[in-house]
Amino acid sequence: MRLYFILRGDNEHLARGELKALLEVLGASISIECYTMICVTSPVSSVDIAESIMSRASYLKESGILLGVFSAYSEREAREASSLLEEKRAHISVFKSTVSESSVKAFLKAARIEHTTRGTGEYRLIFSDGFVFLGIKKLTANTKSIEERARSKPFKRSIELSPEIARVLVNLSRAKRGELLLDPFAGTGVILIEAWSMGVRAIGVDIDSTIVRGMRSNVLFFNANSLIVYGDSRTLLYKYIDHVATDLPYGKAASTHGADIRDLYRDFVEKLSSYLSRSGYAVLMTPHWLEDYVDDILHSYGFRVVERYYDYVHSSLTRVINVVRWR
Repeated sequence: MRLYFILRGDNEHLARGELKALLEVLGASISIECYTMICVTSPVSSVDIAESIMSRASYLKESGILLGVFSAYSEREAREASSLLEEKRAHISVFKSTVSESSVKAFLKAARIEHTTRGTGEYRLIFSDGFVFLGIKKLTANTKSIEERARSKPFKRSIELSPEIARVLVNLSRAKRGELLLDPFAGTGVILIEAWSMGVRAIGVDIDSTIVRGMRSNVLFFNANSLIVYGDSRTLLYKYIDHVATDLPYGKAASTHGADIRDLYRDFVEKLSSYLSRSGYAVLMTPHWLEDYVDDILHSYGFRVVERYYDYVHSSLTRVINVVRWR
């Protein structure tokens, strides 16, 4: 059995990275092949793997069992795909016009397949990059619970992370259920809350007393298993932290308590080098205009960026997600 995963189209690169990270979290030795907005796996033993991944992911939209992959331009392969369907109806998607409308119509006519939408358990025909992926939908993203947490928490700030990005940062850190994650610039605690929702324990630190009180109110509201620390992440010392995920401060609304942002970043990375374990992951989100500087200070303290993703916010801000390990 092989699985398929449909990616969010607004940041496919980040979605692929999240899928890869979650496969590592599960300890699954499974390879993936990716096309426009869809990835397919090598053979797996159970659909439970898809359930575990979809329960944590925020940049994956759908998953199911892959029945076959066919050329979008072959009438013979269209009939072959049709032979695998017990009923000649399927939910059809064409991703980013990577297969022409005329080719889609010709394939459906040759296969004698009608378009329908029913939900979980339906047949899926997905057109992408000249191929047709035939599958059975099993799971869709559960966005309602994420949206409800964002709406209901008592303390909010306009510059806080979205819960979707917070979940991605936790997932890229490879933190497993029951493990400990540190957010050294925790703000309102969005990363802590999303980590808690995935069974990951967390420590959140912030230097602003007002923000810390608000973060604590959010954590208490959800009864999250998180430790709140009022302090300066440039001076606090920990031992053997395996997972770090944070959005470093930048911009006028971010509190640096008078510190120059470059000095703050350097001091933080120096402290990170004293406590990140040799097998650990640190996921650091920074603004694009500091990308070269961040590279330099990470390299100077013995780190390397093993993965990098870009999150476009608006015309003057693109955030860079750096997945960092020891060299």
